[in-house]
Amino acid sequence: MEKGYFPQLTSQSKGIKELMLIYTNYGATWHKDDALPYVCYLEYKDNKPVIKDWFFDSFLFLALLSNQKRAFDSPQRATPAIKEDWQWWLDDLFEPGKQISAFNEAFRVANKFLPNKKKGKIYIMIPNPIAKVKEFGEIAGESLDFSSADATLATRQRFKAVKWFVESFLELYKKANLDQLELAGFYWLEELIHFDIAGETNLVKQVADYLHSLGYKFCWIPWFRAPGHEIWDQVGFDFCIHQPNYMFNDKVPLQRFLDVSSDAKKYRQGIEIEADHRVITSKEARERFRDYLRAGVTYGFMKEALHGYYQDVKVLGIAASSNDPEVRAIYDDVYRFVQGTFNEEL
Repeated sequence: MEKGYFPQLTSQSKGIKELMLIYTNYGATWHKDDALPYVCYLEYKDNKPVIKDWFFDSFLFLALLSNQKRAFDSPQRATPAIKEDWQWWLDDLFEPGKQISAFNEAFRVANKFLPNKKKGKIYIMIPNPIAKVKEFGEIAGESLDFSSADATLATRQRFKAVKWFVESFLELYKKANLDQLELAGFYWLEELIHFDIAGETNLVKQVADYLHSLGYKFCWIPWFRAPGHEIWDQVGFDFCIHQPNYMFNDKVPLQRFLDVSSDAKKYRQGIEIEADHRVITSKEARERFRDYLRAGVTYGFMKEALHGYYQDVKVLGIAASSNDPEVRAIYDDVYRFVQGTFNEEL
């Protein structure tokens, strides 16, 4: 494997640079006005948005909990999701004027105001077909059970659910006529490789081969040093973005950025920038978040690496329209980071 960060704007990622995570968990609804401060860099005059520039070029739609409060990623979060939850998420994604459609409309607005016309690139989560699920639901006349200790049987059934999900998504996507967006690929939601689960690596490889046969990319964002992060390319992912997990635990030292950047360069990974809702209310949290941006300058990943952005739900949009200049400054600093002009170091 070639050394160095996974670079920006390569064909291996479908040409993306800044991948913003858009959570559409149950209760999280995105409208055009919510999407606009991510698609565009906005200034506010008399509390009204003014479009100044493009901002994030790509968006990953994902969810952790369904309307039934079942988990798409892991049984550690909640009772595992089943087919009806997967279907709920598909239907919710394609609500007219909301979720994906909201970003389509935001790009339409931006293209009216900005001279260099663009389409947004999107990635879509594939829920984890959780191995504990015994009664997933019926697909093509077969009641699926993911829990078999027989690796071949479990993998076949888990893959069948994934294939159904992708086919269902593509059918809805085609009908939606989202003319301002380009579907770049799909995302594996579970943030580690379960080497202890029979057939897990074969399942991921099979999903990768299937998506590649359709012309789509397949990506992954594991937690810090999660099992399997170093073999992401061997199981079929087109790119991997590594989470520092520095924001969420005040006991994690600045050394984490040296560690994650060293790993990212060794294994050719991108880096995730992480915020949560505390940046709206806490000066300390804002400075902890800025450490990511400073580390990007210090360790070179601001300009050299592909980025993912975790921001809870709508945090940067809230910062954009804040009347508190310290909160608004977070939005401006991220824009400078995206532009490669942020200049503070650790």
